[in-house]
Order: sequence, then structure tokens, then C-alpha cells
Amino acid sequence: MRIAIASGKGGTGKTMVAVNLAATLSRNHLSSISFLDCDVEAPNAALFLQPHFHSTLNVENLTPQVDQTKCDLCGLCVHGCQFNAITLTPKEIFIFPELCHSCGGCALICPQHAITEIASHAGIIRKGTCANMHFYQGELEIGLPSPVGIINRMFTEHFQDLQNTDTDPLTIVDSPPGVSCPVVASLQGADFVVLVTEPTPFGLHDLRMAVQLVRDEMHLPLGVIINKHDCGTQDVENYCTSAHLPILQRIPFSRHIAEIYAGGQLLLEVMPSFENDFIQTWNQILSLSTVKQRKVEE
Repeated sequence: MRIAIASGKGGTGKTMVAVNLAATLSRNHLSSISFLDCDVEAPNAALFLQPHFHSTLNVENLTPQVDQTKCDLCGLCVHGCQFNAITLTPKEIFIFPELCHSCGGCALICPQHAITEIASHAGIIRKGTCANMHFYQGELEIGLPSPVGIINRMFTEHFQDLQNTDTDPLTIVDSPPGVSCPVVASLQGADFVVLVTEPTPFGLHDLRMAVQLVRDEMHLPLGVIINKHDCGTQDVENYCTSAHLPILQRIPFSRHIAEIYAGGQLLLEVMPSFENDFIQTWNQILSLSTVKQRKVEE
């Protein structure tokens, strides 16, 4: 079973929810757990879960280059690129590497074999363990525009590692914030999505966009966690009611909680009552998901 923790905007408490949910389930020996930190531009889940890293993989992006002497300007590569990374002029084809997602489609469909791909360093993936949890962390090279390649490679590595075991672990994915391509990549294969929001106008605006992506475009089941729920307005609550979105948990607005998080600690370590809260959240996820896992006693 794969659970993705996402948010329409940064700063809502997405990673706080992801690490505390994972730690709660790990402590209660639910099963073998994998944690994938797909927020590769600012990964920080390791600060809280403290994994022991045992290996590092280099990740390369493949960027197309065109042999203009072979190109007959047919334009098939332009029409086949979903990301507008290729453009056609009367005299030649231009590639925009910053828009390329390294899918390889242009090289496959070129009838003249004028497009080849060159590799360049994109970042790294670290693998580690903490307790009964397998931990994966992606890190995008500073200055590069797209983390999609690293996220896809992380899922590939996780899948390949599972082939060497007889276990089918619960996987917690800490997605990037927003609703762009990296988020879509991190939601692939998710059985349930938890959207973390806050009761502010910006929180509501971005929650609406996230719901449109997750439920209306990707057709994934979801639930909402409202962080700092007792500040701001009731607009988020009202929206969830009108949109038939289940609210899985309400985390109070608290300076103490902010200090715990800023200190790199888990909420359930300092405030043990949160362990029961996250157990209840997990059991709600199970009731809303079609995938069967063991419930944890509250």
C-alpha cells in the first residue's frame, strides 16, 4: 500500500505529518515500512527520522540533442513532446533542456534517427534504514530545473529493492509541495493521498487546486488534514464539507508544536497523545482506501 502526503503549497506541515505518521506506524510494528522523501529540492524528513545511510546513487538526466544534418524538419518530435521542450523553425529544431523531462519520446519517434540523448548529472539518491523502516532520500543538484528524473529513479530503486525481499511494505511518500509535474510524479501508484492544508485564504486556494489534481484529474482517493485548525477562518472546513472531503485530523495551532518541529523532534516523542491521533488517522485511511492493511489498536 502506498500513501502519499501532499499539499497545495509549502509550509502547511506536510513533512511533519509524513514523518509522524511513518514513525507511529513503525513503532506499532504495523509492517515493514518504506519512506520516500520525494521533496528533492528541500529534503528534510531525515532530520526527524534519523536514518543510517548506507549507500548513495548518482542520478543522470538524459537530454536530447539534434543532428541537424540528419533532421528533415518533419516536426514529429515537436508534436510528440508533452512538455513543449522542442520547437521547430524554418531552418532547424531547437531543444530547451530546462523544459525537458527526459522521457526519451522524441528520440524514439524521430524517423531519421537525428535525435540522440546525452547524460548529465542531476543529483543523488541516498538509501538508509531506521528501526524497521527503509528510507530513501532524493537530492536535486542545485540550479537544475526539474526533479522529475530523480523522483522516477527513486521509485525504480524502491521497486527493484522490493524484488529482493518477500515483503510488501507500507510506503509513505513525502511529496513536493504544489501541483506541478514533480507532484504528479510522486503520486504515481498511490493508493491514497493525504492533503495537508491550513485555514487561511492561501491554504484554501491551493487546497482547491490540489483536490482538482488528485481527485478530478488523477482519480485518487484522498483525505484532508488541517494544520493550525483553530486559527484563521472556517472556510477550509466549509469547503471540505461542501466538496465531500473527509477530514482525517485537526492539528491545533500551538507555539509548542512549532518549537518541537523546529528542533527536529517528532511530535509523538514530546507529546505522546499525538501517537493515538495518528493511529486514528491511519485507521480512517484504511476505511477510505480499497487496499487492506492491518488496523492499529487505538
